[in-house]
Amino acid sequence: MTLPWQDPPVRFREVIAERNVPARMRDGTLLYADIYRPKGDGPWPVLLIRQPYDKTQSENLCYAHPSWYARYGYLVVTQDCRGRWSSEGEWYPFKHEEQDSYDTIVWAAGLPGSNSKVGMYGFSYGGATQLLGAVHQPPGLTTIMPALTGSDYYEGWTYRGGALHHAFTQSWANFLAQDTAHRWQDYQLEGNIAGAFGNAWANYWIPPHFYPFIGQEGLAPYYYDWLRHDTYDDYWKQWTIRSRYEKITVPALHLAGWYDVFLEGTLENFTGLQAQASSEQARQHQKLVVGPWYHMPWRHQVGEVDFGEVGRNSMDALQILWLDKHLRGESNQLDQEPPVALFIMGENKWRFENEWPLKRAKMTRFYLHSDGRANSLNGDGRLDQASPDDELPDVFTYDPRNPVMSIGGHSCCVDTLTPMGAFDQRPQEMRNEVLVYTTEPLAEDVEVVGTVTVTLYAASTAVDTDFTAKLVDVHPYGMAINVGEGILRARFRESLEQPTPIEPDRVYEYHILVGSTANVFKAGHQIRVEISSSNFPAFDRNSNSGKPLVETTPGDWFVATQTVFHDSRYPSHIVLPVVSKQ
Repeated sequence: MTLPWQDPPVRFREVIAERNVPARMRDGTLLYADIYRPKGDGPWPVLLIRQPYDKTQSENLCYAHPSWYARYGYLVVTQDCRGRWSSEGEWYPFKHEEQDSYDTIVWAAGLPGSNSKVGMYGFSYGGATQLLGAVHQPPGLTTIMPALTGSDYYEGWTYRGGALHHAFTQSWANFLAQDTAHRWQDYQLEGNIAGAFGNAWANYWIPPHFYPFIGQEGLAPYYYDWLRHDTYDDYWKQWTIRSRYEKITVPALHLAGWYDVFLEGTLENFTGLQAQASSEQARQHQKLVVGPWYHMPWRHQVGEVDFGEVGRNSMDALQILWLDKHLRGESNQLDQEPPVALFIMGENKWRFENEWPLKRAKMTRFYLHSDGRANSLNGDGRLDQASPDDELPDVFTYDPRNPVMSIGGHSCCVDTLTPMGAFDQRPQEMRNEVLVYTTEPLAEDVEVVGTVTVTLYAASTAVDTDFTAKLVDVHPYGMAINVGEGILRARFRESLEQPTPIEPDRVYEYHILVGSTANVFKAGHQIRVEISSSNFPAFDRNSNSGKPLVETTPGDWFVATQTVFHDSRYPSHIVLPVVSKQ
């Protein structure tokens, strides 16, 4: 099925633009917006985007220009967040967005030419501004369209399984700091930061809290706050979305990508609002669309894999259909569509579903096996559905100074600077520090749609360490494409709020979230699981010392010996949600 959302006919050919229109927030701070109006008789529904990346661009890397939306009869407002670009005030991620989004929505609903109904769009941070505003039920807000965004700003955004999203947080803070330096009129500093941003792969090797390029007082204090708050404490809980779904009253269109860093958050927002939104209308009008994209959507080439016709510009058309339905009350093709649209990788086709997750998916265990030498592609690791009996464990070492390197995956936000997308994993699978478990070539297609987890029984000589897991699709000619990956910091195995050390050489059970996917492992392909203890620079390196992140120095780094068990007592396995042919 090709993507069914196509641009409707343009309604207005001429658009009038107003620049730098001020909106006064409740504390007197002025935030500035550009406004695009259709030339014609109103009133118009309002379409609002709030983001920190310059209102003159309005996330134009992915969306059509605001004037394009105005041609369809919308009064488009694009605003710089507090402390960014043209707007006044202090910039600090998430801190002001609940109040500022509320105040801006009320202001936009009352603009001349507005019909008092407001919809919002935007991806990533532009999705956060929508959800954070929606929890306070501002009058006028009628629908939102949060894309590629999180449900919580600790787990799944800044950290995952207790490990820091290193490449993302360092590069994002670096990118944000450039505008702050520009506002200070310190153009040499701005250039130095930009240079560090462009040289990100080299600078990732600097431990996070030693990172020098944004260390000036007041330049990016939030980055160092993220590092200090490395557990799920009140600093993070004040902004979470997942505990406040019942406060949101509006329909929402959720756009996600199978290789996006915030995939799990977007899926959770959809299911959470379907179940808990405060109005029946909102619960019944949640829609989910997941393509094969990473964090700069909507591309068909995602790393080394070309997924074909995925509808690069169709998301704008879909948003117009959604807005027409919910802001204008018009009937269109969305009335007949099931609420979920998934791109099935491997088949490279779109498919409509009535739900997420799929109830018909059968949770199927594939067990890790070896004769004690699963190290690397040259090892004897095997994967199948037979329960293990008496098998020797696999042993490898993890050295923080020589981590297993990330090749693609789920990071953010620039593909040339951060590890994103689908790539051949063999260069790292050659390492003895990577345990490799692979099925025989498949006799028939195996369709996996849902959330993948690994249960690992392992011991370490350290008091804290990391364990990583990766799901890989092996093609008949050997190319091994990553499908999903996960990590768990051992001291967070029981709680993200109250970490506890492990006892050296004791076997623990670890539950690792590998992530959600929709992938057909074709006949003749093989399913592979990789186990290791690092995935750098996607995630920071664990020192193995057990010390908090901001207290760790290279002097605390030491090599840990890891033992992975797969026998009748400790049956390590991966759980795949397998969908039978209909």
